[in-house]
Amino acid sequence: MKLLILGNHTCGNRGDSAILRGLLDAIARIEPQAEVYVMSRYPVSSSWLLNRPVMGDPLYSQMKAHNTAAGLVGRVKKILRRRYQHQVLLSRVTDSGKLRNIAIAQGFTDFVRLLANYDAIVQVGGSFFVDLYGVPQFEHALCTFMAKKPLYMIGHSVGPFQDPQFNQLANYAFGHCEALILRESVSLDLMKQSEITTDKVEQGVDTAWLVEDDANFVPSYAVRHWLEVAGRQKTVAITLRELAPFDKRLGTTQQAYEEAFAGVVNRIIDAGWQVIALSTCTGIDSYNKDDRMVALNLRKHISSPSSYHVVMDELNDLEMGKILSACDLTVGTRLHSAIISMNFGTPAIAINYEHKSAGIMKQLGMPEMAVEIRHLLDGSLAAMAADMLGQLPALNQRLSVAVDAEREKGAQMVQSVLDRIREVK
Repeated sequence: MKLLILGNHTCGNRGDSAILRGLLDAIARIEPQAEVYVMSRYPVSSSWLLNRPVMGDPLYSQMKAHNTAAGLVGRVKKILRRRYQHQVLLSRVTDSGKLRNIAIAQGFTDFVRLLANYDAIVQVGGSFFVDLYGVPQFEHALCTFMAKKPLYMIGHSVGPFQDPQFNQLANYAFGHCEALILRESVSLDLMKQSEITTDKVEQGVDTAWLVEDDANFVPSYAVRHWLEVAGRQKTVAITLRELAPFDKRLGTTQQAYEEAFAGVVNRIIDAGWQVIALSTCTGIDSYNKDDRMVALNLRKHISSPSSYHVVMDELNDLEMGKILSACDLTVGTRLHSAIISMNFGTPAIAINYEHKSAGIMKQLGMPEMAVEIRHLLDGSLAAMAADMLGQLPALNQRLSVAVDAEREKGAQMVQSVLDRIREVK
């Protein structure tokens, strides 16, 4: 069995890294003889973070080259590609429409030829198919259909669906893949509301739950340092983010979010805990988000800065998990900081800026651990965090049972996909 796993960023975003790592760990346990190849937009950093070989994504390299083309002709071509390229690809796949005879870029043809070398393509999840991210998210799927290879989409959240062109491509891709395995049920509700086909939808889990806690893990000097810091005093971990592009949809501002979060931190510190700010997204390898900067900016609103620590080290998702396991609670804006935390035994509150957080916690059987961002802004999250810190033993017991159940469902999900690929092969 020869598989190509398509990741998302899997570099600056440690959530994407955990999603990919969990799937790879599960395949290695279930089908150790499988030949598994991994493709990422940023192969150098991804390879370092995952400690395994990673291929570069040629479609991403092509897009970067096209977007940086100089001169008036280059700008005009860029505009035309944005408007028509995906319609041309769709016409090629369906062999219909007026655009089917228009030549596509050589990079697409080469990519289709590359895909022919594999038994199946697996596009691992996360919130990849989001309308705000645009129609280029479907390029890999369309090329897979052109290569006539089975495509499995595992562990995804999808939607919202508020753009007609995005919806058209979503309908085709989700209707022609072998399986669209969702990690939560809220996405399915959004698909039904927007009349997106659900014929291939299956219920699954976020693959980050499948990351193994490596018994042979050797902590780096940075991890040792933060474990020592966490060992000195009761500790709560937090994660932050730049809200854009979701700020307008949420009806708030970055400043209001940061000031409200500082209020939560101050209340936690006043109750006797120290706070460690970790970042699932950093600017490594040209990634365009760096949550550490938000964490540093928050410091000016903290009443006791000596009890507020910002981790500036470049950590992978496993290293983050080890540090989070030494904390009593995580309050995370980034969903995967919450998942990594819970997977390593520490309860976590996830702040909803997309529907995915509510869906993941609902599926986990702990819906109260996902809170709307309005509860952060109105101050009620601070009281909620304080209440949870007062009932940690009972919370930890519930969490252990819930995570074990999710991991079991995840193993069954991966087993089912591998069985289907084996049958076709």
